[in-house]
Amino acid sequence: MHPDQVYREQAYREQAYRDQVHRDQVHWDQAAAQGAAPLTPAGVPVPRRTRGQVRRTGPLVALLLPAIAGAAAVLMLRGSTSTATGVGGFVLSLVAAPLLPVFGEPMRAGSGGVLGAAAASAVLWFVLGSIAAHRATRRPTGGWGAFWAEYLWLCLCAWMGAALAVVAANLVLGRVLL
Repeated sequence: MHPDQVYREQAYREQAYRDQVHRDQVHWDQAAAQGAAPLTPAGVPVPRRTRGQVRRTGPLVALLLPAIAGAAAVLMLRGSTSTATGVGGFVLSLVAAPLLPVFGEPMRAGSGGVLGAAAASAVLWFVLGSIAAHRATRRPTGGWGAFWAEYLWLCLCAWMGAALAVVAANLVLGRVLL
């Protein structure tokens, strides 16, 4: 094949791609101007109110998972007499309030540290929910599924940090916890 012919074919393909991108952009702009809901790549419309709902209520919904884990931890630790329920309750309390090690729990006595850690953790979960809601709705097709995917990644990071803090305390204090 002659080099000029290769160049012309490549230029033709690039122009066809630019035209397709332009047509898609015009389609999206016209749909937005007419108030239509954006379409997912599969062609399924996503209601605009869903994105707004995720942005408005996402940070509050993010508090549900830690609240459930905290309630389960309280139920397990109340009247706990076995090692299994004690360890399970401690793990659930770390899931609910990953800032417990920052406040010196479980090494300190009293409920002041626990309440402070719970309040600070609630703020942490609210902020993580806000971040997840923003990240999930920056795409036109974002909804609750995208919110939960983003939020669970952020939760995993917070839980890994709490686990590392407990392991570090264990190593520093000479195998007190594990």
